[in-house]
Amino acid sequence: MSESDQPDRVEHRMERTYFVPATPEQAWEAIATAQGISAWMMPTRLDPQVGGEVAFVMDDFTSTGVVTDYTPHTRFAYEEPWPIAAREEDVPAGMRAWFDSIGVSLARVHADLASVSPIATEYLVEAESGGSCVVRVVTSAYGSGADWENEFFDQMAASLIPILDHLATHLGAPLTTGAQR
Repeated sequence: MSESDQPDRVEHRMERTYFVPATPEQAWEAIATAQGISAWMMPTRLDPQVGGEVAFVMDDFTSTGVVTDYTPHTRFAYEEPWPIAAREEDVPAGMRAWFDSIGVSLARVHADLASVSPIATEYLVEAESGGSCVVRVVTSAYGSGADWENEFFDQMAASLIPILDHLATHLGAPLTTGAQR
């Protein structure tokens, strides 16, 4: 039985689609290389192969995941754990304050983490006529549906939208690309 077939599992999902005036090769360079990702998102390290490591370096936290698909010019996918440190003392102060603000203890969060799947992100590139392409980005995870989990994923998705919109403009798309959530 897959995770999505389990009745007590809740799917978290965010999807964005961008029509960009870039070739699939140009889009691939932007979404599936460390230098490309670092140019529009944040400093990134990437071992570009299935099973390789991908690491996103934020101010006081590095999120490290594993590449699950690396099909050049078509699909780049990776999974990363929810960006919550395994030990309470390692949780960044800003994240600790956020959990405090919603009234959830880190002990509760760490107990609930056992029931969530890694956060999976995939970039799909489809060629269009005239040297353009469609870039679709899907981020999803399964969890228990705890209030903190829903709010965390929703806020994470909301913070990703302007970052992904920046990818589209980086690839030459106008600001009003018709992206969807």
